[in-house]
Amino acid sequence: MTGTGASTAEYDAFGPWIDEVRSPQDVPRLFRAHPLDLDAARLVLKVPRNISRRDATADMDLYDHLVVLADDELTVLTRLDALLDAGEPPASVYDQALGYRTWSSRPGDVVALRDVTSMLDARLDLLTQDGRALTVRYNGSAAEGVQRLVDAVRATHDGRSRHDGSTSDGAGRAPVALTKPAADARPTAYGPASSTSARPADPPLAPSALGLDDVGLVNAYRELARRLPDLRLLALHPRRRVRPAASDAVAQVLHAVSPATLHGAVVGQDERWLEVLGRRAWLTRGRAPDHSRSRLTVARSAIRDVRAAPHPVYGGVTQVTLTLVLGGPGVELAVPTGSDAERVLLAAR
Repeated sequence: MTGTGASTAEYDAFGPWIDEVRSPQDVPRLFRAHPLDLDAARLVLKVPRNISRRDATADMDLYDHLVVLADDELTVLTRLDALLDAGEPPASVYDQALGYRTWSSRPGDVVALRDVTSMLDARLDLLTQDGRALTVRYNGSAAEGVQRLVDAVRATHDGRSRHDGSTSDGAGRAPVALTKPAADARPTAYGPASSTSARPADPPLAPSALGLDDVGLVNAYRELARRLPDLRLLALHPRRRVRPAASDAVAQVLHAVSPATLHGAVVGQDERWLEVLGRRAWLTRGRAPDHSRSRLTVARSAIRDVRAAPHPVYGGVTQVTLTLVLGGPGVELAVPTGSDAERVLLAAR
């Protein structure tokens, strides 16, 4: 028994983890009014509320999201109070009657996903080719479930949607030109070593390739490459301290006390997707360690334009903007000027 009533199976199973739904009994009671064909679904996940177990009661709706991925549709049901907590617009009368909002898209229309974790604070952002966005917030300890979802969306992407109004049976754009490393080659600090072969292949990537502070970032890429064997390493660069480009004495003194860091990143791709692994923010101030992690996944066929400009504040930093949706804000990254990451991103158009 709980303090507010009899225990339920949903309450008994509740925790910070993201569980897969395998039977109708696994569906959170809030979402049971939604028609769900489990046999047709590739993956169904239920995302719990980000509250501690001791604050949960059996009479609460304990799940914020139900994510349903099928071959022809990605559907996300979201508890209305979770939308209010996130500052989303008021729900429609229809949604209020159900108690949740329904968001759906063809998997092939998803052009970008960004999964960010910072300790227990985590979020998955999705963007579609028509500019619709969705955010799924979750407990960072359950990141493995979201990784499965991102990988599954990649796999469901049929390659026929070119995101420019036309269709093609081709798998995607031609790979960015890379060369196969020699047997004794090693990656440099700013990109993979190479020789003269035209076929891209991963060089050996040591855990310390980005320095001791970013071993976790390299290991995250190694794990991603293990799950996605067609992924090819394009570029990597370590973190570095950067200073304001302007010769402002006050700014220089402030940055001596609270330095700015351009964080390291690893860039890879396969036929259809560009992957960039980094931190929650490309640039940060201060001396506190940064244990955040981000994975940006972009459909290569969706890249309409790529722009690069010197960072407005920091010297030696290039701000790269990938335009995925006409009229949209674009996806922004910051990389070292002249690095392989800059070259690869500019060639992604």
